[in-house]
Amino acid sequence: MRSRTTPWRCRAMAAALAAASALTPGLTGCAARRAATDPPVLRIVPHAAWEAHRPLGYAADADRRNLRPGDRLTFRELVLEVVTTEVDSTTTADPARVAASGDVVVLRLQRGDAREERRVREGAAFAWEGYRVAVVAIYGPGELGAGLVALEVATLASLPPTVATADSAGGAALRLRIPHEITHITLHHTGSREPLRPDDDPAEKLRGLQVWGARDRNWWDVPYHMLIDLDGRVYEGRDWRYMGETNTAYDPRGHFLISVIGNYGRQEPTQAQLEAIADLMAWAAARFNVPLDRIGGHYHYAETSCPGEHLRRYLEDGTFRRMVEQRLEGHWRGEAARR
Repeated sequence: MRSRTTPWRCRAMAAALAAASALTPGLTGCAARRAATDPPVLRIVPHAAWEAHRPLGYAADADRRNLRPGDRLTFRELVLEVVTTEVDSTTTADPARVAASGDVVVLRLQRGDAREERRVREGAAFAWEGYRVAVVAIYGPGELGAGLVALEVATLASLPPTVATADSAGGAALRLRIPHEITHITLHHTGSREPLRPDDDPAEKLRGLQVWGARDRNWWDVPYHMLIDLDGRVYEGRDWRYMGETNTAYDPRGHFLISVIGNYGRQEPTQAQLEAIADLMAWAAARFNVPLDRIGGHYHYAETSCPGEHLRRYLEDGTFRRMVEQRLEGHWRGEAARR
C-alpha cells in the first residue's frame, strides 16, 4: 500500500510539512511572499509518513567533501589536502569495515603558520588547531566512490562535547548537518538497479534508501531534499536548510537536490513526473532567487550519467527551462517581480 498523500498549494506547503516535521520551517517564506495567483496543486508525502527513522546527526559549523589524492578543502582558516591513500584491497564493505579497516589517508593540514602532515586511519577523528577532522570513509577499488576520501571538518566550538571529544568519526548518528544557502537547483535520480514500476511502493524505496545511506554511507538522512514518484507525488527528503550528499566529487553545498525515484537510464519519465519536476524547480527558483542558468543535472558537476539519459535530454533541449519560465511568468509573476 502506498503512503497517504496531502494536497497542497504554495501557501499550504508550510502547514503540511510543519504538521509532519519540524525540519522545514523555512517553507513558510513561500506563503508569506506568494503572488496573488497560486501555483498549481502538487502532492506531498511528509517525511514522517514514509521514514524508517527520524533524521540523525547534529547541526554544526562544518563542511564535508569527497576528495581525491591531490584535492584540497578550504574551510574557514583550515586548508586540508589529501596527499595519498593506502587502501587495503582485502577489506569488504560490511558493518565492521570502519573499525577493522586497514585503509589510511595521509593528510596535510595548514592554518596560518601551523602546518602538519599526518597518517589517519579510516573511521578516525582528531582535533587540530580549533577544528575537528573526521575521516568518514576511504573508498577502495570496487566500492561506490572508489578513489575518494570522505572527510568532515568542523569548528570545535560548534560541536556538542560528545562529538568534539570523540576520536572516532562514528556512524550516521554522529554525522554533521551542514547549513547552506541555496544557489543552484540540481536534478538527480536515485539510480536504482531496476526501474521504478507502477506496482512498487515508493515509500518502501525511500525507506530502503534511508537505511542503506545510514548503514553503508554514514548519511544522517536520505541525500536529496525532495523526491518524486511515478505519479508526480513529491516526498519530503532531507531538510533543505542543510547540504545534501553525493557519491561523487562535486560539492553539493548550495544545491537544492530534486531526485526522481527510479533509474532514468532505463525508463522514461511520466508526464506527471515532468510536471512535478518543473513545479519544484519553479518554486525553488522563486523561493531562493536562483537564476535559470543555475538549473542543471548532477552530470553538470561530476563524472556521472545521473539523472539518466531519459531525464537529461529535457535539461539539454531546454524543456525544463521553458516549463519553469512558464510557471514563473504565470503563477509567480508577482513574486518574481519583487525579487
